[in-house]
Amino acid sequence: MAKFRLHLTVMDSADSHTDTKTDGPGAGRRQPAWRASALALFLPGLVVAGGYAALWLFLHLDGRGDGPLARVCLLVLVIGVPLILAHAGLRLSTTGLALRGAHLEAHPGFPARDPVSVAYTAVTGVSLKRGLSGWITGAGSLVIERENAPTVVVAGLADPEGARADLSGRLAELGVSMSRA
Repeated sequence: MAKFRLHLTVMDSADSHTDTKTDGPGAGRRQPAWRASALALFLPGLVVAGGYAALWLFLHLDGRGDGPLARVCLLVLVIGVPLILAHAGLRLSTTGLALRGAHLEAHPGFPARDPVSVAYTAVTGVSLKRGLSGWITGAGSLVIERENAPTVVVAGLADPEGARADLSGRLAELGVSMSRA
């Protein structure tokens, strides 16, 4: 008999700061975890939808609702916007960062399939980046630099400052020196 566990972020808080371990040693212990910001991920799709809907409405009220530009607007609204929102939903359900005992697990989000495990001793720098959506919503990207490996970027975190502070604290506890934190 096989058990399947569904991970539904619709049922969990997307802005959760703790991840309770449910099986194995240390079950029930809360570990620091960060999730993506739903507002930051869905905002670009909503802006595109609003812009094209406003343009189509203007064209329709002006009597040009059956012209080629109006058809392009409808095409974007019917096909493009749902694809953008589906991509945001997949990113929301897969993006995350969790601090474990000897390593951290960073999942950069869809389309990356698996999370990246990084040993704390391999971290050489931690920084934050924010785009326009991040400045509006408070979300940001945590950039984790590693020695002899590509940089890991976890974009759209709801609380990037908290993630950076806890990660820097964990690295300080372990005595790991970084070039910049």
